[in-house]
Amino acid sequence: MSQRILVIRPLRQADQFIELLERAGNQVCHIPVMAIEPVVDGQSIKNLILEVDNFDKAICVSGNAAELAIEWLDRYWPMQPVGIEYFAIGQQTAHILGAADIVALSPSGRQNSEALLALPELQDLRDQRVIVFRGRGGREILGDTLIERGARVDYCELYERVINPQKALLARKQMLESDCLVAHSGELLTALGDQSGESGAETAVVVPSERVAEIAWKLGYRNIVSADNALPEAMLAAVQKAL
Repeated sequence: MSQRILVIRPLRQADQFIELLERAGNQVCHIPVMAIEPVVDGQSIKNLILEVDNFDKAICVSGNAAELAIEWLDRYWPMQPVGIEYFAIGQQTAHILGAADIVALSPSGRQNSEALLALPELQDLRDQRVIVFRGRGGREILGDTLIERGARVDYCELYERVINPQKALLARKQMLESDCLVAHSGELLTALGDQSGESGAETAVVVPSERVAEIAWKLGYRNIVSADNALPEAMLAAVQKAL
């Protein structure tokens, strides 16, 4: 029997997760309640990119960060600067960098900041400079921990996440007609509002981590399934478990 799956993450050129859902026979409704918009005022970004060869390590926190970092590097560095060790949160992010001939280390299990920080290469960072490519308003645990370990950290904020209130309202209504809601971040769930005492509280919700599951619980959801990570295959397995 075909299941109705509501996906609310931002649009992507090719969304492998949605393709997997549809291939499995599900009806997918994609309402992107959030848009990823590149930072318009790029002077601070340009300044960091021009001195990127002075950094020992570079970290990309997401696929969006990786794609935009590559664009900026290509603009000012015809040849990739040498001597930088790259890291990625998530294997998909590492693959994006790899397509640009940038080899990046990435945790193989959980796809989050905590898993990245567990890598041996990021333990002793005394006298090292680290540039973190991310969006505005990202989690602070990564940078704070790097600083505690002796690093000098610079954030290169390449994009911002913009919630569309109309689409959030539409998704909230659509959730009542869906068998499962898939939310790839706590921010996406928060955009739909508190579900305590609402009909949507009983909708099955699939999230990529225990951290996001805790956010879902606080928002009133009670049928929550946490995937092993945010990779498409893991999220699909969680959806199948939820249903």
